[in-house]
Amino acid sequence: MRMILLIGIVLLFIALVPYIVYVFGIRFGRRANKTGFPAIFPKISMIISAYNEERVIGDRIRNLMQCRIPHDSLELIFVDDCSSDNTLSRAKTCLEKSGLEFRIIANTERMGTSRSYNNAIKVARNPVIITTDADVFFEPDTVNYLIGRLTSDEHIAAVCGELRPRQNENNTTKLEYAYRSYYGRMCDWESAVDSTYNFNGAIVAFRSDLIRRIDDKRGADDANTAFEAIRKGYRAVYENRAIVYEDIPPRFSEQYRQKIRRAKQLIDATLANRDLLGMNRPFSRFFYPLRFFMYLCTPLLTFISLVVILVGLYYVSPVLLLVLLCLVMGAGLVWRQNLFNAFLVNQFYLLMGLVNMGKDMRIWESTSKKGNV
Repeated sequence: MRMILLIGIVLLFIALVPYIVYVFGIRFGRRANKTGFPAIFPKISMIISAYNEERVIGDRIRNLMQCRIPHDSLELIFVDDCSSDNTLSRAKTCLEKSGLEFRIIANTERMGTSRSYNNAIKVARNPVIITTDADVFFEPDTVNYLIGRLTSDEHIAAVCGELRPRQNENNTTKLEYAYRSYYGRMCDWESAVDSTYNFNGAIVAFRSDLIRRIDDKRGADDANTAFEAIRKGYRAVYENRAIVYEDIPPRFSEQYRQKIRRAKQLIDATLANRDLLGMNRPFSRFFYPLRFFMYLCTPLLTFISLVVILVGLYYVSPVLLLVLLCLVMGAGLVWRQNLFNAFLVNQFYLLMGLVNMGKDMRIWESTSKKGNV
């Protein structure tokens, strides 16, 4: 029976290999050069796609007005994806009062984020495009850091910012914060060496002369924006000083829908762009294979190995098994913001993303219940 336990431990180690590599990379690997604000601020077209966000859209537009960027350099394109509430009318009222240059696109049918962005990109006039969500909030200098990184190197075609949960006492928020603290450092190391495709859709900036369309057939819009830059021989990088905040759904049932959709779309994009594995660059030779294993193999191996370990412990020492389970559960209750719990929860989301691979999840449902009507 000890052999069963040994097999489970070996399987768990194999499942964790990508994460172990990233731990060493984060600790000992190359660091990205820190860039300043852009010396000359480029003209920007910022695209916001929204569906049923009337509770938050007013606060969102006010947040944009507080960004420390030249407002005369900003063109705002607001896309309403057939909202069934008052999102469109509230957005129009707030934009008219904002003093910002804007235009509104009202979809006549539900399109989802990627297709909504593509429609807006067609009419965007400026050399830099930023895509962002309707229910997130920037720090005042977020756009400055993002554009500073984008314009710092002619080989960079796309940049994303760091997405953080707004702090509260929700268990879902605490788990997400623990996960995000590690996620961002992984992407930062990838970016320092070459590129990352693990973008945060909350804010992505790219050069419009290089990226004129986001793949809207398979996968997440943020990942596919990065893949488009990489496919053309440029870099897609992560800027951890460009901070964006989101509210995490307070109930696991609501977060489940959001996270499963994100996981499924990320896996879709990972599979759809596998032709890039043949490119001769560090991203394709090293990071992309690691991510492939991380998203397609680690979730299944993790849960199989844990079951095998539990069975092995039961036969070797039921008392030890009981003590171990009590310690894990106790640590989860006392120290909710721990990486182990966050890891297991996100492995579950990835596993469910794999289970839902046959479903079309390009059309989303709003999970925001923020702000004042």
